[in-house]
Amino acid sequence: MIRYGVTINDYEFRNDVIYYTIHVNGENAIKSLYKRYSDLKALNQQLYKKNNEFKLKLTFPRFPSKKIFGRTKNSQSDIKTRGQELQQYLEIILNIPTLWSFQFLREFLPESQLLDETCRLEQIKTEYSKDLCWLQMDELKKSFLQRQEQFQLTKKNKQKGKEIQGYYQRYHFAINDFTIKNDFVLYLITLTDTKKTTKYSFKTRYSNLRDCHHLLEKQQFKNSLPHFPKRRLIGQTIDNPQQIQERQQQLQRYLNQIFSIQEFVESEPLIYFITRIKLEGKSIKQNLTERVSQFSQQVNGSSFNISQGIEIIPEQKSC
Repeated sequence: MIRYGVTINDYEFRNDVIYYTIHVNGENAIKSLYKRYSDLKALNQQLYKKNNEFKLKLTFPRFPSKKIFGRTKNSQSDIKTRGQELQQYLEIILNIPTLWSFQFLREFLPESQLLDETCRLEQIKTEYSKDLCWLQMDELKKSFLQRQEQFQLTKKNKQKGKEIQGYYQRYHFAINDFTIKNDFVLYLITLTDTKKTTKYSFKTRYSNLRDCHHLLEKQQFKNSLPHFPKRRLIGQTIDNPQQIQERQQQLQRYLNQIFSIQEFVESEPLIYFITRIKLEGKSIKQNLTERVSQFSQQVNGSSFNISQGIEIIPEQKSC
């Protein structure tokens, strides 16, 4: 787990206002910021707001309170004391992984340490055959030629005042199984990221996905949200295995629909949803054959095979 150290050893006055010099130390990078007490107080308020909205049930450290008598800026010792209190507060907050997906908190993290999604090649430690290696090279060559062709086509259309707009679905979901607990059902879901070499397996309840949908309903989107599966009016789903399977299919369809629209994917609730899965889910390394096949299909914009061919979800475009 990434560990962030925070130091506040200095400050400066700007227009009679104290700005603390904050150094955030990551594993391989350092970030320096200049923040007022009021800036950090606003951060604290945002944290409590998100804690309630996303039902995180997190316990935060006490934020340093203002002086009852006098003003902090009139005493050098008070300024240093508050700096140390803010340092302790920030160090606890920045080391809560659940919060790393929120943009207002990411502002404090060193660039090289951010959990941004990147399309980079990863080292493969498994053995592979010469034929498979050549297959991979052939796919890379094809992808390069296709990218060049697409680039020229896009450039030509832009010159004509026409831009090709579209979003090829990046995240795909397959609900493979379920477990019945005391009074609820846990669904086993596999997330496939077409830009990564790793799948993620996680478990979640119907109510968790419903809460996420409610957060999306509070956003202002141009596109209409897909229908979320309704609860049963009579009885419980866990009493009927057939209804569990129907609910399983409905939720899988919903997840793939919601993640086929770029506007939704870039919203805070879904960014948080994906980040939480990657932090807390179980990673499943894909073998080289899967990667070559996935890479080829992604380049060609064709349908993507989920979970060894169990289901094929066609690539969808959003406006």
